[in-house]
Amino acid sequence: MKKQYQISRFRHFNRFYTNYLGLLSNSLYDSPVTLTEARVLYELDTRPGSPARELMRRLNLDKGYLSRLLKRLANLGWVAEKSSEQDARVKDLKLTDKGALLMERLHTKAAAQAEEALAHLSADDRKQVLSAMSVIEKFLS
Repeated sequence: MKKQYQISRFRHFNRFYTNYLGLLSNSLYDSPVTLTEARVLYELDTRPGSPARELMRRLNLDKGYLSRLLKRLANLGWVAEKSSEQDARVKDLKLTDKGALLMERLHTKAAAQAEEALAHLSADDRKQVLSAMSVIEKFLS
């Protein structure tokens, strides 16, 4: 298989999948957040108390961009910060109650989207799709 075809096929799949999930719109699941903001909120939902530098590393985000994004999320009342007990210069970030409610809604909509995507597939097809996802993740990790 020629290298150019492989690259083209890879890029085609990425365009298909981002479009399929509706990730190119200005908001995620008709919520007030973008995909990047939702990913930051998700990280804080699953790892409360994370400092910004950990979010930068895990999400591969630029420091300035993440700083502006966190400021917006804090101004909207979804994220709070407090000084770390280990190092007062470091701010530990967590979701506020309002942020946790937003994440609940996003989790519910994401689960519904996944359920809808899999619902029309037979059990065997569903197994193949999920297996293919695992294979992609394994090889690209």
